[in-house]
Amino acid sequence: MDRLEKLKLRLKELPERPGVYLHKNAEGEVIYVGKARNLRNRVQSYLVGRGARDSRIMTLINEIEAIDFVTTNNELEAILLENNLIKTHQPRYNVLLRDDKTYPYIKVTMSEDFPRVVFTRRVDRKKGDLFYGPFFAGTARRILKLIADQFKLRSCDLEISEGKSALTRPCLYYDMHQCLGPCVVGLTTQAEYREMVDDVVLFLSGKSRELQERLTSRMYRAAESENFELASYYRDLIRTVERIQAEQQVASAEEEDLDVWGLYEEEGDVAVQLFVIRDGNVVDRRELFWEKVAGYDRPYFLAEILQRYYQDNLFIPGEILVPSDVEEPELLSEWLSSQRGKRVTLRVPQRGKGVDRVELANRNARLSHESRFRKSQQDRLQIAAQRLGQVLGYDREMSRIESFDISNIQGSDSVAGMVVLDRGKFDKNQYRVFNIKTVAGADDFRSMAEAVDRRYRRLLEEDKPLPDMILIDGGRGQLNAALAALNKLGIEEIPIAGLAKREEEIYVPDREEPIRLERRDPALQLLQMVRDETHRFAVSSHRRRRSKRILHSELDDLPGIGEKRRKLLIERFGSVSGVKQASASDLINVLGRKVGQTLYDELHA
Repeated sequence: MDRLEKLKLRLKELPERPGVYLHKNAEGEVIYVGKARNLRNRVQSYLVGRGARDSRIMTLINEIEAIDFVTTNNELEAILLENNLIKTHQPRYNVLLRDDKTYPYIKVTMSEDFPRVVFTRRVDRKKGDLFYGPFFAGTARRILKLIADQFKLRSCDLEISEGKSALTRPCLYYDMHQCLGPCVVGLTTQAEYREMVDDVVLFLSGKSRELQERLTSRMYRAAESENFELASYYRDLIRTVERIQAEQQVASAEEEDLDVWGLYEEEGDVAVQLFVIRDGNVVDRRELFWEKVAGYDRPYFLAEILQRYYQDNLFIPGEILVPSDVEEPELLSEWLSSQRGKRVTLRVPQRGKGVDRVELANRNARLSHESRFRKSQQDRLQIAAQRLGQVLGYDREMSRIESFDISNIQGSDSVAGMVVLDRGKFDKNQYRVFNIKTVAGADDFRSMAEAVDRRYRRLLEEDKPLPDMILIDGGRGQLNAALAALNKLGIEEIPIAGLAKREEEIYVPDREEPIRLERRDPALQLLQMVRDETHRFAVSSHRRRRSKRILHSELDDLPGIGEKRRKLLIERFGSVSGVKQASASDLINVLGRKVGQTLYDELHA
């Protein structure tokens, strides 16, 4: 009995209940843990499912030798169990925060009479201690140093009780004004010390405004009592808190608590950015990276990150903003709410400042990605360019690629977009748009021939260098049209290929059958990257031309409407349709009485 037959027999033993399944390899190692509302149906999708499978799933399926499962009462219990099993087994096919154990917390030992602020990697709230974080190790130590310098809490581990002296005289920290001296009776009271502890708790919680108000009140009281040394201490502490707040301030007047996630992925390399906002201030920023994620699926990946991150995070805000949809959002939101003990809203913002914040996080994720993966990405592009040369039968890399795509709607406003990839980077200064002039209707073949002819006729006339390769977005028909235009110009030495979208087949001259490469082949990935950018540019160019034509035909031919007034109308009413629906008084308010009334009469004649 072969491996798949054994697994299918095992499949019959799985119940149709919620639970968690564990895939194991030949060595008995857990390689994947997943949750399911119906165990049998979910595991069956791996073994007998049809349709396209990404490389990650196919590789996983080929390694499965045994399947274990645990049933639960509901899906929420399944997600809780899944997280615990992933943390225990660290399966290599799950999305893991591999460095999450390096994140420390700051603990305030509220269980002691005279609490301390300490660095810790273990979280145990049973004693009533407070924990803040997780932080990067460097961030946590800087915060501890700031607290030690500015707030006078003890850093020793002496057992100190109210009314009992641990020492006969205070240590050097007291003499340096860095400790209130609770180790010696009479130097401070528990109430005074706890007041400072409350200040530190406010500081760590990000509640800077409330802390400033408390410190300001104490500063005035000290000044009124002519205790100017204490008043000076509070004044300096207020300035420190104000400086930190200014450094962390986000553009928000509201005292919000939320987490904002950003994500950027390219060629399987993923960078994630998290902004932690408390009381409207960015109090922490975190970066996470994954290299070569096989079969990257954004909704699945983002959901897995959130589960791994918030599993051990004690500080889940009431609102979490994400850059795109996640897998099973209702279940994930329910699980987050159970972790927090209060309702958690998980949403993709569609308007307002939420959109701005997610865009900021996405932009930072992209910058982090460029910083982290730039060198390796350039190396990969060089390898891909060399590989592409081999695929096309040339012993050189394709350093400069010029790519063409046609865009129109039922033959109207047809344009050809051309992009340039030069040494692994898109050079937007060299992008070109060709408004198709000699072709009527939807004829992509003749339109492609016109664009290619115009591009390379001009390069020859201006004696400019030709590219290393030409890529055509399309199949055999578009390729032959471009090839005919090149032959007419006497250009025969440039490698040229067409990339068809449906099956991602590569068409080349003098070869009847297309070239079919594996999806992960670097040469194919390079061509796809160039093709997709060309398509984006062609479509956007077509839209601009179409929009300009529509606006001109509707407004510019009307009496008294020039470029300036046309812009005013579009800014005010949004579209030509909006202008037509406007009342006479609305048009008069924008254009003045005479022009506004004339335009209204013309539009409603």
